[in-house]
Amino acid sequence: MALRGFLAVSRRELLVLAVLAFSWTAASIQDCDRGLRNYGGLPEAQYSSSPRRQAGGMSVLYSMVHNFLNIVQPNPFPTDIIKLLMENIEELQNSYVKVVQYEVGYIVCAVIGILFFLLMPLVGLCFCCCRCCGKCGGKMYQEQTESMDCRRRVLAVGLLVVTSVILAGSVCMFVSNEEVSETVQDSETLLSNILGNLKLYISTIQTQVTAITSAVSVPVSLVTANLDNIGSNLGDAIREKLGESVYPALSAASELAQDIKQTNDRLMLVNNTAVELIQQQESLQRNLSIIQQDINSTLNQCGGPCANSRDLVTGLTLVANFSKVPNMDKVIRAMGLVVESNLQSAVQEGYRAFNDTPALVTNQTASTVSEAKKSLRNIETQIKNIQQEFPLLHTTSSITSEIDKINSTIKEYYPKVRQANKYRWIVGIVLSCIILLIVVCNYFGLLLGTACLRPNVSPTQRNSASHSGGNFLMAGVSFSFIFSWILILLVFILFLVGGNVYSLVCKPWYNDKLLQAMEDLGLMDNFNLEKTLRLNTTLNISTVYRDCQNNTSAWKALNLGQSFNLDEYLNLSKYTEDISGQFENLNVNLSGITLLDDKGKETAKNVLKTGVEDLNFTSFSEQMSLPLIQSELLATVEKLQNLSKILPDPTKIKLNNEAASLKQLDVWIKSNMVPNMEALKEKHSESSRNNFKSQVVNTTLLKIESAQTVLHTKASDFIKNESKVYLDCQLSYFSQYVNWTKRAITQDVARCRPAANVLSSVATISCSYLLDSMNAFWFSMGWSTVFLIPSIILAVKLAKFYRRMTASDVYENGSPHFEMRKFNK
Repeated sequence: MALRGFLAVSRRELLVLAVLAFSWTAASIQDCDRGLRNYGGLPEAQYSSSPRRQAGGMSVLYSMVHNFLNIVQPNPFPTDIIKLLMENIEELQNSYVKVVQYEVGYIVCAVIGILFFLLMPLVGLCFCCCRCCGKCGGKMYQEQTESMDCRRRVLAVGLLVVTSVILAGSVCMFVSNEEVSETVQDSETLLSNILGNLKLYISTIQTQVTAITSAVSVPVSLVTANLDNIGSNLGDAIREKLGESVYPALSAASELAQDIKQTNDRLMLVNNTAVELIQQQESLQRNLSIIQQDINSTLNQCGGPCANSRDLVTGLTLVANFSKVPNMDKVIRAMGLVVESNLQSAVQEGYRAFNDTPALVTNQTASTVSEAKKSLRNIETQIKNIQQEFPLLHTTSSITSEIDKINSTIKEYYPKVRQANKYRWIVGIVLSCIILLIVVCNYFGLLLGTACLRPNVSPTQRNSASHSGGNFLMAGVSFSFIFSWILILLVFILFLVGGNVYSLVCKPWYNDKLLQAMEDLGLMDNFNLEKTLRLNTTLNISTVYRDCQNNTSAWKALNLGQSFNLDEYLNLSKYTEDISGQFENLNVNLSGITLLDDKGKETAKNVLKTGVEDLNFTSFSEQMSLPLIQSELLATVEKLQNLSKILPDPTKIKLNNEAASLKQLDVWIKSNMVPNMEALKEKHSESSRNNFKSQVVNTTLLKIESAQTVLHTKASDFIKNESKVYLDCQLSYFSQYVNWTKRAITQDVARCRPAANVLSSVATISCSYLLDSMNAFWFSMGWSTVFLIPSIILAVKLAKFYRRMTASDVYENGSPHFEMRKFNK
């Protein structure tokens, strides 16, 4: 039976070990903090604001110019013509029809301008000759009609409107001329800011890449700190995993040690209590015997009345016999020796040895940790060296140098530009003043003629002020003939230049077709962006510019992935191979941990040799279940008292005294023997329940041996598994860093809108600031010059209504017929 029990326990323990081994392979207890780390934001530069066109009130004029030029040149960008021009100019001569079709709007305007240029001085000369011959209003005679006043007013209003239009053109000429001057003056600062932004952008690339590579210190610091606490991290994990089999065994051994101590204490208490009860039982037996003899003597003396009461004495005999308690002195002495061996101390020593696993791990992994820290420093160095191979960084110094050269060239030539702009401004002011002079002449003529003319006065009697008004109008006509052909020539030249620049450069720039057309035409071949940036890739300038306008990262805009294999440089296994090898070879030996030494095991086995297992409490239990005395003493007391009532003295007195003795004896039993009996029953019950069996001791020792076997045979597998989990946890920090680095480099580093803003800003300065102002200038001068034609016609027709005539029609003797009369001046 004992053998079958032992085998059953062994099978159960093996099953427990199998379950523990399976649970070990299924999961790990290490808790790795895989939360996202804060690597900090990439440094961003503070760029100067890019120029933005603030046209204000001139926006209407600029819109008019754009609409006019779009009407003049509605054709798309002439890619085929420019391509033909570049490939074979002789072929272009044979295809002049294409050029004419494209420039038909400008040709029509040129024809109009040439006719104006040729006809205006010719017409002016003819008009002058005609006037000198007394024709074309040169004859100082005015026929007076009833509609003369109406005609004069209509002509005056018409001339006022036309002159106001010319004045608006003159004002726009002044404003646009000033705009051009301010643009030229501010362009040096604007260009310097643009180039400064470009330099700042280029330097930011270096700063951002350095910030990314320097962020490797975050995972390196975390892993280094974890390596410094490898005992708390890996050691605790190993201890907790092994503790699933070790702690139950140690707990069973500790419980066994406690049971040994408690059993020894209970046996000693039972033994002492039993000895005391035996002594008390002997005293009780003596007292009962004395009282029994006294009662028998009294009943014998009583005679017949007491004959039926002799059975009272027979009930005063002891039933339970406490002398049948087994002798435990030998067992107690043996148990005392076991207790003195202090099994609990040996178990606690096993606890301490096993709980020191983290310190053991720390000591045995010191060399591995040291090598791992060296590898971490090597990883940090290698990743920081990535910036030496990163594209763009090799060219930053040369590009910055070229920017400085451009900036120096601008500063060198800008004084000459300012000087030339001063002369241009003077010419613009002069041309504006010419238009303004004609306007002033017309306004003075209208003012003097309208304000000082007396309609009822004969034309020959008109005052000098009105006459001066007519002369101002003719002066305006003279200036118009003198300067209009020069003005139209300048308008024609500026129109051809400014209009074509707008149509061929600014307009396609606004609709994002210029760069694409230049690439298609091969105009960008000399500007090899790949070579400039030392990139092994193919770039499309228009695509790059469009991506940069959307603030795409330089990685995507410049296709840096073709020149730089980021996955290769950020290959995690490339950097962590050494650390992985070191942890794979990690050797933590826990075989030196002894859960229970030989002395402790011998102590546990000695319990079975004490005889405690052989103690037989059966007869004792039977005696404990019997009553102490056959009859109840108080019932006997009551019977004696009832009997004494019918008997005379002195028998009555003796029976009462004997009843009192029994009553006192009952009190003594309850106060002395009953507590000991109750205590003895309780301790006997506990001892019976916790009585040692070989099965309990063997099971405990089997648990200890099984746990010790796990430490010797399975611990290495536990350690290897937990080391792998621990390593994966540490490598996860680098994995997070690598993912963050890839995302930062491919999405955030060198967002190139500042670079695109350089081209956009140059276009804004050239087109929106400078060209629009220049085009507004010739457009304003052109419309003022064109409106000089109706101004001349209206001024000539209106002048004779204000000037003093040498002859006029008068009424004679009330005749309804007009008769011309000549008056002396």
